[in-house]
Amino acid sequence: MKRLAAAIWWSLFSVCLAGPVRAETVTIATGEFPPWTTESARYGGFVNRVITAAFARSGIEVKFSYMPWKRAETETRLGHYDASAVWFASQASERDFVLSDPISNHKEVFFHLKSRSLPDWKTLADLRGIKLGATLGYTYTGEFWAMARSGELNVEVAARDVLNLKKVVMGHIDAFPLDEMSGWLLLSDPKFFLPGVKDLFATAARPLRATPGYVRFPRHQARTAYLVGKFNAGLLALKSDGSYDKFIQDMISGIY
Repeated sequence: MKRLAAAIWWSLFSVCLAGPVRAETVTIATGEFPPWTTESARYGGFVNRVITAAFARSGIEVKFSYMPWKRAETETRLGHYDASAVWFASQASERDFVLSDPISNHKEVFFHLKSRSLPDWKTLADLRGIKLGATLGYTYTGEFWAMARSGELNVEVAARDVLNLKKVVMGHIDAFPLDEMSGWLLLSDPKFFLPGVKDLFATAARPLRATPGYVRFPRHQARTAYLVGKFNAGLLALKSDGSYDKFIQDMISGIY
C-alpha cells in the first residue's frame, strides 16, 4: 500500500510540474464581414460564434486571426492556418480547399445610389457600361470575374467593402455587389458613414446570387479530414438542439 500511495503521489506531483494539459486548438484566418465575422462584435460575429461552438462540442478551442481576405485565402492555402471563414463556393477554390457543411446563408445584391439606378438587368451582359466595384479576394461568381478580366464588365477592385461603398457615394463607381445584411449594417455604422447616408442607397431587385457560406480547410494538410469531421459533427449538433437558430435570432436582434 505504501508503494502504491507513493506511486500515486509521484504521478500527481509530475502532473503538477508539467502544468495543465493544453486543449487542442484550431487556428482560423478570417476578415471583416459584419455581422458574419468581425473583430469588433460580440462573439466575433455570427459565423465565428458558430465555429467556436461547433468545435467546442469536441473540446477543441478556436483562435481567430483577422486579416485582409486575399491574405486569409493565401495563408490558409499554404497551411499556415487550419481553416478560413467565411467563404462562398467556387470551382477554383475547390482545387485547394475542402468545404465544410453550409454554415450561413447569404444574398449578394448590387448596392447603388437611388439617384443612379441600375438597369433592370437579366444577365450580367446587361450591366456593360456600368462602373462596378469588387472587393479583393471575394468569390462572387466565375462569370463575374471572367467578364471583368475580359473587359466585358467595367470592374474596379478595392481592398475592403467599406471602401467600395464610399466609392459609390462619391460617384467613382455606380454599384457594388455585397451581402445584403452586411451592406446595410456597414452603411448604418457611424464609424464609417454619417447618419442618413444609408438613406441615399437602394439595392437592385435581382441578386447577383444567393449562396451558402462555408468554412474552408486546406485540402492537402494532414489534419484537414479530422477537423472537417469534428466541425461538421458539431455544426449538426448545434442545429439539432436549437442553438444554431438561437444564434440566428441573436443576429436578427443586432447583438453582432
